[in-house]
Amino acid sequence: MRGRTRTIVSILLLGLPLVLILATVSVIAPPPIAMRTQGHALDISGSPLPAGTPIRTFVDGVNYTTGPFPKDSMAVQNGIGSFAILTVGNSKTPANASDTPSVQEGANLGDLVVYAAGDFTSATGVFQESFVWLPENVTIRDLHLGAASSTPEPVKIAGIVTLPAQGGNQYAFVCNPTGSPVSLADYYLERDAPGSYHGGSLGLTGVAAPISSVRINLTSPSWLTPTGDALKLVYRNPKGGAATAGGQDIVVDRVEFNATRNGTLSWEPGNTILGDAPAPGPGQILQRDGSCTDTNDPRDFSLALEPGIPASGRPTVAIVLPASGQQVPAATMVTFTWTMSDDVFINAYLHVWANVTIGNETIPLVVDQTGVTSVTWTTRDIVATDVIFRVDVQDPFGAHATAFTTFSLTRQSPIALIAAILIAVVLIVFVVFGYRRARKHEEASPSPPPAKPPAAPAAPLPIAPPIGAVLAGGDKKVCPRCHTSVKVEDVTCFFCGYKFTEENATPP
Repeated sequence: MRGRTRTIVSILLLGLPLVLILATVSVIAPPPIAMRTQGHALDISGSPLPAGTPIRTFVDGVNYTTGPFPKDSMAVQNGIGSFAILTVGNSKTPANASDTPSVQEGANLGDLVVYAAGDFTSATGVFQESFVWLPENVTIRDLHLGAASSTPEPVKIAGIVTLPAQGGNQYAFVCNPTGSPVSLADYYLERDAPGSYHGGSLGLTGVAAPISSVRINLTSPSWLTPTGDALKLVYRNPKGGAATAGGQDIVVDRVEFNATRNGTLSWEPGNTILGDAPAPGPGQILQRDGSCTDTNDPRDFSLALEPGIPASGRPTVAIVLPASGQQVPAATMVTFTWTMSDDVFINAYLHVWANVTIGNETIPLVVDQTGVTSVTWTTRDIVATDVIFRVDVQDPFGAHATAFTTFSLTRQSPIALIAAILIAVVLIVFVVFGYRRARKHEEASPSPPPAKPPAAPAAPLPIAPPIGAVLAGGDKKVCPRCHTSVKVEDVTCFFCGYKFTEENATPP
């Protein structure tokens, strides 16, 4: 009995991991079965294409072709043009949600598939036929190359600048590696958006001369996401008789780039199995080589200096506040400011560090932020002299500059504090007094006072007697100098010494 129990327990213990594994596997949907296309590959006249001609299928510029047999089977097999290829699908859950939302692994249900006699790394013929992708579907159809009038030239995306050193709009380069001019009006640039193959487009104009590149203004500083995006060069299909790809536009080149740190290209359908090139930083260009070589590999691209920028010098930085020797109050919030510049880059690209050193302690205030020119700090509640404020600035190419100044932390004396409080109290009292007086005035005279009756006319002022005249009564006269009354018989004014003339004398 004991042996049987042990056997059952052992089976359960051994079987438990298997059950867990099976339970985990059941959650993940199996990859969709690829769509198979087979038939004969023919030129526009109906003649078989030579054996070994590659046959590829593309969705949004990405090659999702595999072979039912070894890799070399993705080509014409014999003299009558026989071929058979598989087009893989994007793995989905039963609810039609992607199993790998950060990368698209194949075609989605209903996508139109472009069939080409090559991989667009060079001049590539495109077939007229285009079929909707369906899992497990077997399409048996012959393929016919389209008319030359609707076949794209092998133009390429030659370079991308997403963060121009001097700011302004992003730009790109489109190259024409052929020996003949190409009208760029037949092409446009396009980007993806989360969940969509069509996230915005920009039409091209002009003509690309043979073996040359044309700069394209992307019309905005943020048309592409600098930390990761996908850019496509699309052929504007003129349609018409024997049109390629069923008349739909054809992606002839595609570049996916992503920052190595904090990259943002992690969504479908922008991020695919194509692989990511490095994202260009400030003052850099992501570019192909001088021959505009294309192998459908992210290693076709490398980073280089943005065309036309001057040789890099050193940035400059100068502290504005605190001033040298300034006394800064302790235990208060203060703002330190500085100015900075660079001969190559705008300030927004400059990396900044700032700190305060008190004795042996260094307090970081800014740690590797870009473009900042001020910082607010609550000072320590201590008295200290020779406190150092330091700012370091570095441009994206590594050139560095430093500035520092010395200040002190002080506390206000009690007398000064009391005086400040008293001044504040007096000001508050005056404000309150003025406010209350104004309120009383408003309450005391809500309406204009009644009009006063007209005042009685004032009595006329007495008319002063002429100087030297004899006053009423006959015994007094007026001195013309001091205007006082003296006796009529006086020859000289008793008060001011004025001598009366004979004319002023009164006859006896």
